[in-house]
Amino acid sequence: MKYFTQFWDEERDDEYADWGTSTWYFETNDADEVLKQITVYKNEKVTKYDEDHLEDEFGGLCEGTLTIDECDGDVISKEEFYKLW
Repeated sequence: MKYFTQFWDEERDDEYADWGTSTWYFETNDADEVLKQITVYKNEKVTKYDEDHLEDEFGGLCEGTLTIDECDGDVISKEEFYKLW
């Protein structure tokens, strides 16, 4: 498993834009498929997605593959990821 983050310096473009900027946390497998995803917004709202909770009214689990290089993120530990999970 791989764990990394990506800071998003733009607000959402929907009715939740006032949530502010966000930091995204990803857990991916060896095939770079996103298994778990957490988004923490500036106003402290948090969304979480995995195979048991693919989407809700606020968003959904990233489809396809994703690597740290594609999102210019930072590597984090499994422990750091699961503190938020």
